[in-house]
Amino acid sequence: MSSKTPAPAAMTASDDDDNTAAFYERTLELEEVGPDTYLSVDLWRPKGNRGVFGGQVIGQALAAAGKTVGGGFRCNSFHCYFLAPGQNTEMIAYEVRRIRQGTSYCSRLVVAKQSGRVIFMAMASFQSPEPSRLRHQYAMPSVPPPEALISPKDQLQRKQEQSSEDVDVDKLAEHDVLPVETRHISLPEDQRGLPIKAIWLRAKGDMSELGHSHHQSMLAYASDFALLSTSLRPFQMDGPEAKHRLSMLVSLDHTIWFHEPFRADEWLLYVMESPRTASGRGLSIGRIYTRDGVHVASTAQEGVARSVALDPATDNGDTLEFSNLISRLTDMPAKL
Repeated sequence: MSSKTPAPAAMTASDDDDNTAAFYERTLELEEVGPDTYLSVDLWRPKGNRGVFGGQVIGQALAAAGKTVGGGFRCNSFHCYFLAPGQNTEMIAYEVRRIRQGTSYCSRLVVAKQSGRVIFMAMASFQSPEPSRLRHQYAMPSVPPPEALISPKDQLQRKQEQSSEDVDVDKLAEHDVLPVETRHISLPEDQRGLPIKAIWLRAKGDMSELGHSHHQSMLAYASDFALLSTSLRPFQMDGPEAKHRLSMLVSLDHTIWFHEPFRADEWLLYVMESPRTASGRGLSIGRIYTRDGVHVASTAQEGVARSVALDPATDNGDTLEFSNLISRLTDMPAKL
């Protein structure tokens, strides 16, 4: 574990210190509007999305739940369901219900509403930290360090310089306003098309003075990046030979489990794979590691995944089928 991990005294869920809003730049900031009820103050709708960024709703909901939990407890799991797209024309109200308060674990239910309609629900479990003699984990894959990779924004700008295509200026601007930066890892040639993906990510700014609940909320926010789209990696829908295009990719549910303390403002490796896409749905799972190889969090997400034929007149109704060799997947925990 990195020596910069926050000290235990700083890892409480109740330390909403003064520089929270300054760091988050309103991304995860909440206003208390009633008993156990909180209102967002900022919502971001990415270009082309049906609604606001799901990761922001996840992060804000976890932050709301954490505000109702006493010091000494840390979130160990957060299970979310997206019921309707949220709009950025109206702030989201998060109502927290105190389901159970024990000495080792406590539970909170979060209901998110807009215009009185429930758009999101989540169940959070919090644990009082305890030592354990039982420990194991999958090894972290061997990948290039983040310093050896360029940012998505630089990739877009390089693409513009190397071709006559105009780069979407709105997409470039989005990278500046996001509170998280990423570095995408290219797969070896013999593994392209496999339903796997890996990125480095970290929160922008300095979170050293913030408690661990804030680090968890920020990672919950970032855990929505790129996860569900992993289920589409085997299907070539954007090349010159593509016969289908993606018509919908929408999250249905999202879960994150926290295993160990971490710093969200230090580089974390997010390794993702998709075991199944079928019935109009895609399933992806992920593992998140510190730079020194500690597996600190796991994720799972399912969503609607639909495609349509580019030329309906020649569409024969065949499915886009892909099955990878099981021997390839058995190597996944150790390497990409």
